[in-house]
Amino acid sequence: MKIAVFGASGRTGILTVYQALNKGYEVNAHARNAHNVTIRHPKVTIIQGDILDYNSVKQAVEGTDAVIITLGQDGNKPLRTLSDGTANIIKSMKECGVKRLICMSSAGILGGDTHPVFGKIIVPLLLNNVYKDKKRQMKVITESGLEWIIIRPPRLTQAPKTGKYQLTERRPGTRSVPRADVADFMLKLLTNKSYDGKMPAIASY
Repeated sequence: MKIAVFGASGRTGILTVYQALNKGYEVNAHARNAHNVTIRHPKVTIIQGDILDYNSVKQAVEGTDAVIITLGQDGNKPLRTLSDGTANIIKSMKECGVKRLICMSSAGILGGDTHPVFGKIIVPLLLNNVYKDKKRQMKVITESGLEWIIIRPPRLTQAPKTGKYQLTERRPGTRSVPRADVADFMLKLLTNKSYDGKMPAIASY
């Protein structure tokens, strides 16, 4: 299997690339800065580019079987980077005949699906613009007509992979989850279709 990973230089993205290689997959790793993708491997092709640059996005998608999005957004600026970038990815997937899309978003995008303190205080005060764009991204994906899954983790940690986590339809069961476990779950979804068209929350036990 060959996959494209967008946000490959990020803390979750790089773990996704690493774990995909351990499974024997080929990876097109798309990143804003190629030097930040620290993995060098015969089965990794690093593609440098902005997700708002359609040509680099299409280059990453072409010839793959599925796409994983692990994009984040710096700060709380009123940007449309996530949603517009994801629209580029979807457009290129349709042009290249790639149907399977797995996206890491965040708990809270559905409203009421996160811890009350985070949802009612932190998001409005510090992350309002980020969550507006995440909700636009969600809308773009759910209306895409692709085979999609959106993952909703709470706070992401650098703890080691456990391979054991809670999956729920609404609020995550706990307040955090290792990035490595999120990567593990997303890679399982490449072949597990039981969550197609759904937005499962993932959290540690």
